[in-house]
Amino acid sequence: MKCNPEAVIKVAESQIGYHEKASNSQLDDFTANSGNNNWNKYARDFDEKYPDFYNGKKNGYDWCDIFVDWCFVTAYGREDAQRLLCQPNHSLGAGCEYSYGYYKDKGQTGSSPKKGAQIFFGDLDHTGIVVDFDSNHVWTVEGNSGNEVKKKKYRLSNNFPIAQFSLDHNLITIHSSIRDA
Repeated sequence: MKCNPEAVIKVAESQIGYHEKASNSQLDDFTANSGNNNWNKYARDFDEKYPDFYNGKKNGYDWCDIFVDWCFVTAYGREDAQRLLCQPNHSLGAGCEYSYGYYKDKGQTGSSPKKGAQIFFGDLDHTGIVVDFDSNHVWTVEGNSGNEVKKKKYRLSNNFPIAQFSLDHNLITIHSSIRDA
């Protein structure tokens, strides 16, 4: 099944401004109970609605990859999201290195950014969703970026290797030669 990347972009952009929480309280409110303890509605939803999606509960942990998974499940439903994310039930996903490994194991890698792509940064320590790009920049929506969901713009430098995008639904990895614009 072909999934329209605009669907996941729309979901991701609808979450801009959501703040992580100090505790497991007021998880659905975008700004109440703001904190830096990694409590968030995205992990809560997986814990409650899809308890076999991951290998355990994920609330209270870094959540950038959980945010991406949540956007895909919300946009496409669980079955298509897991197929697009290349993740089995009880996956070790919810961590950038594991999620990247699932794509790699399925041969879902390439070399150009595309809308709706899951993008990885640095040494696979952060991730987001590509919402737009041109020959000089890439725009993303990222969870757990300064403890909230943010839209960001990065400059693509000429010596910068863009690697790994899903041939099915666009995965890319961005290494350290990308800079905030």
